[in-house]
Amino acid sequence: MKTEIYNLIILDESGSMSHVKRQTVSGCNETINTIRSAQEKFADTQTHYVSIYAFQANDKIPSRYLIKNQPIAAVPHISDEQYNPWGGTPLYDAVGGTLADLKAVVKDKEMAIGSVTIITDGMENASEHYTCEKVAKMISALKEEGWSFNFIGANIDVQGTAASLNIDNALEFQQDEAGTQAMFAHERSSRMAYYSRTSEVMADCAPSAAKSEAGRRGLFGRLKDAAADYFDKDEK
Repeated sequence: MKTEIYNLIILDESGSMSHVKRQTVSGCNETINTIRSAQEKFADTQTHYVSIYAFQANDKIPSRYLIKNQPIAAVPHISDEQYNPWGGTPLYDAVGGTLADLKAVVKDKEMAIGSVTIITDGMENASEHYTCEKVAKMISALKEEGWSFNFIGANIDVQGTAASLNIDNALEFQQDEAGTQAMFAHERSSRMAYYSRTSEVMADCAPSAAKSEAGRRGLFGRLKDAAADYFDKDEK
């Protein structure tokens, strides 16, 4: 059985990320390469799409998609010119808005899930449309539909912030050149291991599993288990 995986990276573009701009752009591009490799390796069980959303509170440069729901074969690398750290941190608006967008994309698909990674180095300070409580409810509901959520942070209470959003998988990084590079390397290894576990789940499921409510619930439960302990299960 095959599933569509919509990989969404929600990327902090606030001013404090300027210290690691080059490493962040490079890390995102290496993540794109990892997803491309996964598409080749797990072609029988997965079809991958990619979105990267850069968020900040700035009148001149709004939060926006750098890449939006593109099939991995068509996804380009992002450039230094596209990523311009500046402004505040509307974290809740970024997460809530992109999840609403992605829910609309997958709602009519027979078998599709989101794999969502949030990367930030600061506290929420600029959201106008979404609250922590509202976003946490969205995430909790989507986890029950087989989606995975991962929170990566620096200079904040990473575990506490992730928990407030109902995200179990959290990773803290040191915001310098070496720390940012190490974080992206860890994330890529964990990502490929997650794809491998997801592939095993899908390969073990009959095509009819997604056609009944009971079958879908059972499948979603197994996918939820595959997403557990994301950062503790690196690629073998």
